[in-house]
Amino acid sequence: MLALSDETVSLQIVLSWVLGGVQTPTWPILGLLAVLSAACLGLTLLFARGLDMIGLGEVMATAFGLDVNRFVALAVLAGSVVVAAAVAFGGLVAFVGLAAPHIARWLVGPMHRPLLPASALVGASIVTIADAIARAALPPSEIPLGLVTAVAGGPFFVLLLAHRLRT
Repeated sequence: MLALSDETVSLQIVLSWVLGGVQTPTWPILGLLAVLSAACLGLTLLFARGLDMIGLGEVMATAFGLDVNRFVALAVLAGSVVVAAAVAFGGLVAFVGLAAPHIARWLVGPMHRPLLPASALVGASIVTIADAIARAALPPSEIPLGLVTAVAGGPFFVLLLAHRLRT
């Protein structure tokens, strides 16, 4: 059960976070988001070379001198920090984090140095387009952003699965 106090938390803000949504930020919050996004992108780029080695297989990565267990633990930790930062601002927006890397891989290929920033740009584009649809579909009300991405993400993964089964 969700307990709310009128003085501390607005029900609309809580529901927006749970259902996913992008609120119009103030300039200081926008600056914080820009710095946080740049830091998260920089953090992920530190792992690009190791991720490429892991893609060759654990034995090959070890042969190239990568401590696979340590690297995987650090990469999972870094990924958790990046996801936590995104969810803290945008809430629970379904499928974007799953669909964006697949689409980015189709656009730039499998190497992680270009793939990681492309995934961020594709994810930002998906959220922007979905937010515009959510705001414009039923004026003056607004559809939750997470609902729009879930409606689009479900069929996307069905098509992706069907394509994989055909090949």
